[in-house]
Amino acid sequence: MLFTTLNFLFFLVLTFILYWTLFNKNVKNQNFFIFIISIFFYGFFNWKFLILLLISSLSTFTAGYFINKFNYENSKDSIFKRKVILWFSLLVNLGILFYFKYFNFFITSFIDISALFSFTASFNLVSIILPVGISFFTFTSLSYVFDVYNNKTKPTKDILAYLSYVTFFPSLLSGPISRSEFQLPQYLKIRFFNINQAFDGCKMLIFGYFMKLCVADRLGLYVDTVYGNFENHNGTTLLLAAILYSIQIFADFGGYSLMGIGCGKLFGINLQTNFKRPYFAFTITDFWRRWHMSLTNWFRDYLYFPLGGNRVSDYRVLINILIVFLVSGIWHGAAYNFIIWGLIHAILLIVEKKFYSKRNQHFNNKVSLINSIRFFITFSVVTIAWIFFRIETLDQSINIISKIFTSKGELFVDKSVFVHAGISIIILFTCELFDELKNKKLDSQNQYNFITFIKYTALALFIILFGIFDGGQFIYFQF
Repeated sequence: MLFTTLNFLFFLVLTFILYWTLFNKNVKNQNFFIFIISIFFYGFFNWKFLILLLISSLSTFTAGYFINKFNYENSKDSIFKRKVILWFSLLVNLGILFYFKYFNFFITSFIDISALFSFTASFNLVSIILPVGISFFTFTSLSYVFDVYNNKTKPTKDILAYLSYVTFFPSLLSGPISRSEFQLPQYLKIRFFNINQAFDGCKMLIFGYFMKLCVADRLGLYVDTVYGNFENHNGTTLLLAAILYSIQIFADFGGYSLMGIGCGKLFGINLQTNFKRPYFAFTITDFWRRWHMSLTNWFRDYLYFPLGGNRVSDYRVLINILIVFLVSGIWHGAAYNFIIWGLIHAILLIVEKKFYSKRNQHFNNKVSLINSIRFFITFSVVTIAWIFFRIETLDQSINIISKIFTSKGELFVDKSVFVHAGISIIILFTCELFDELKNKKLDSQNQYNFITFIKYTALALFIILFGIFDGGQFIYFQF
């Protein structure tokens, strides 16, 4: 049940009405209803994978309970027990994630490495269907265990509240990745209907639909056509396709995140911001403070800091960055191209940190020549890196980049895409630029007013007239 289908809109309207009329008496009723509709929502994709969702949820809830139980004993034995419980929870959840997402990849990687040493390895690959959203709900569940272990959050005895937190359908499939420290307390108290919050949620939904249907899916028509037959296109066309894919993946994933946050607000739940105008970044470091923020912060708190963060030697800091982005690349997909993409960003961050970190501490977001140059360089290297993300093999990615710099020619034009997508990109860029200059948060609440109502009604009409309603699933669903 994709967010962009009529089935989902019917589901959302019906559950919204039931939630605030029949299940709004107390917090247990609200959490029970959220859990039931979230289970139904996830089961709509494949009901067999509900068991994985429940195993992840119940194992981490239980782990949090027992970690806390031994937290008040200062003996070496209790410390050892807490570590054993933590590692057992990691083993269960990451083991499930590894099997479904990475098992075949590691087998093929072993075969490839063996071939380099003239050793023939023969293994049969297993037919595995990747459960949708497994990376997201696994990280959501594990954040609770880590936070309890590190005494950042108190474990809850309310299993219904916890299950609602982990399975909450707006963020279940593709984030934002919920953090128990910030999200779980919202499920422990009753939510009251707020017209301004609901109106704010509707605005986010509409703008998210606009980003997905009018920008991402429209651009996808051109990008898929070019990349699907890149051998027959020149560098000029491939360069435009690369730029448009940068915009496409932001509009696709950013649009989904905005829809998820908007849906959450309709049910009185505030989800974390996931994007903050990433293509206005002046450095790669700044880009990763703005792009997929829930995942970036997750890796920062639960991987980078435990490795030592910035508190170790300069050499170790660089190694830590390399590890984090290698893991980030693998998280995005079980394929070499994602690892290469992660390595590219790691190298860029290392170079930036080594040679430019002190200079970049003092830049501001004012319009200036030096900031324009920074913006151009950052967007350019991010765009080149996206080629490795989008194209499956290293040879093909290098071939495309080589053509971009060496093979000029007449631009392949799709007038339908260029006209409609061009208008949509202008609207998106204008809104992003306005928010950037005003340093405005996309998820900030605004009071209802007639002008805003007219503006978003016009945007909804634009979506109906010019949106692509058969553009397929969201890009990040595969992760």
